[in-house]
Amino acid sequence: MVQSAADFRQLKGVGAILGKRLYDAGFDSFTKIAQAGEEGLSKVRGVNRRHLTSILQQARELAGREQDEQQEPAQLMQQRVTGMREKVENLAQATRDRFAGEMSEKCGRKLGSDLERIENALLQMHDFGNKRSKRIAKILTKAEKKVSGLEDATLKKVRKGFKKARKAVLKALT
Repeated sequence: MVQSAADFRQLKGVGAILGKRLYDAGFDSFTKIAQAGEEGLSKVRGVNRRHLTSILQQARELAGREQDEQQEPAQLMQQRVTGMREKVENLAQATRDRFAGEMSEKCGRKLGSDLERIENALLQMHDFGNKRSKRIAKILTKAEKKVSGLEDATLKKVRKGFKKARKAVLKALT
């Protein structure tokens, strides 16, 4: 998003005066300039017809960069959350298969409860976006460390690992 008319000076062929005219004409972002096309820009006084295609092309490139910068952290965070959910679900299923007889005991019930709470917390993290992305990234890294290496562990160690991961993930929601 363009903050002022002076930001349009990034476009080759646009000076301070033309930048102000574009801004006053309602073009407050590079995306709007790119969407206006040649017809929309030719209505603005002072736009050189020889530079019109160049200005449009530069505006499209800058608009694409703006969108990438806005979407990238949120998309990466959602990919990490999804990856963590898959990892937890796969490990939970493997644990249920390995310890099918012991899952009805106290340790197994607590493990099931922890898994449910972790999955719910990870589902809630999808909605955060950029708001808490740095904090969530640190917490996800911590939770991934707690969960890694539990594939061959005993039921008690798996339970402790999930308990620590649950605490780390729930910390992100507070």
